[in-house]
Amino acid sequence: MQTALPEQNAQHAPAMHRPKLPVPAPADVLAFLMLEADLLDAREFDAWLALYTRDAVYWVPAEAGDSNPEERISLFYDDRSILEDRVWRLGHPKMFSQNPPVRQVRVLATPVQQGEPAQDDRIVTRTKFVLFEHRLREQRMFGGEYEHTLVKQDGEWCIERKVVHLVNCDTVLWNIGVPL
Repeated sequence: MQTALPEQNAQHAPAMHRPKLPVPAPADVLAFLMLEADLLDAREFDAWLALYTRDAVYWVPAEAGDSNPEERISLFYDDRSILEDRVWRLGHPKMFSQNPPVRQVRVLATPVQQGEPAQDDRIVTRTKFVLFEHRLREQRMFGGEYEHTLVKQDGEWCIERKVVHLVNCDTVLWNIGVPL
């Protein structure tokens, strides 16, 4: 009896066993997320903060798989007022941890929609990223996935919630002063 090779079986596998293809986010959402990354790379923190809603949450879990920032330790768990303080400090001329300032560049994959197709005024996306950082002859790299919850306000996308799932979240991460 001759057995089919694995690749032959894969060709004839029923469609119901194939994983669903990710649905790319709409073009305006892609442009918005690229704008956010560009503003951070350019250290335009006031303009970056303007992308967030008044009740925004920015969360970076300290452990992979964390789902509740109220019950676990976080690297960042900021509401809008803490984000405003952070941006103010980043702009202060005597901010020791940013003298000289860190230089960063982000590379983003195509954002994909999470869950059901987007409503007209709300979408949740996941975007894989790599962030390269340089300061004082030292280089660091962060990688992971951004999860954005975007809402429309006055016809424009705004960030209601951003979660940064770092691959290396459980490593010693010295002085992360600039938002990821």
